[in-house]
Amino acid sequence: MATGQSFYSKLLSDFEPQLSYLYEKTNSLNRALTDSYSPLQLVAIASVLTACGISIYQFLFNNDEDIQTRVKQTIFRLARHLPIVQREIAKARNNTLKSIYADMEKSIEGHQFAQALPERSISKDEIIKKLHTYRNFEKINYSSGHVSGCVYKVTKADLTEIYNTIFDLFGEANPLHADVFPDIRTMEAEVVRCIATMFHGDKNVCGTMTSGGTESLLMACKTYRDIAIAKGIKRPEM
Repeated sequence: MATGQSFYSKLLSDFEPQLSYLYEKTNSLNRALTDSYSPLQLVAIASVLTACGISIYQFLFNNDEDIQTRVKQTIFRLARHLPIVQREIAKARNNTLKSIYADMEKSIEGHQFAQALPERSISKDEIIKKLHTYRNFEKINYSSGHVSGCVYKVTKADLTEIYNTIFDLFGEANPLHADVFPDIRTMEAEVVRCIATMFHGDKNVCGTMTSGGTESLLMACKTYRDIAIAKGIKRPEM
């Protein structure tokens, strides 16, 4: 015990000049700060410096991307706030929208849009006639197979008949109410299981039906994002 105390005493005596110098400089800095700033100003300055330090640390280390990529992204993000850049972005966006609107207007040129519900009911024949009028707007023959990413359907008479029969059987079903429509619920479960089997999924694999390809992509992205966040990845990258 005595040996330990003598060791620490010798260690303190060896560093006493450095400690005294550090203590002197600390007191000098404290006096300079208290003479120049009020306590409230000191608290505000300390808070701002702490927040800046945390932000710099997170920017440098708490990120999945390299510094060069983040610096570029920051520069572009800040540049977009410049008035001249905002004007160019708005100009390009407006030109694109005008072009899209012009193409869409050509396909329904001369059509008078309905802006209110009819004052009287419409007969079945009138409804069918109006629907045929709308159908004649179609100028692009998507069934030719030269339109990409539009209609996912094999044009065959027997398949069309099946579609129509399915709609007659289940057109009024609402999948949101699985207790009222066990038929829809069962078919969904079987489709999900068939897809899981196709991808060699075990009994713990689950899934859900979506309204189409776009929603399926969104759900897949959300699933991978949630998995990444669960693994501690704060900013997942696609």
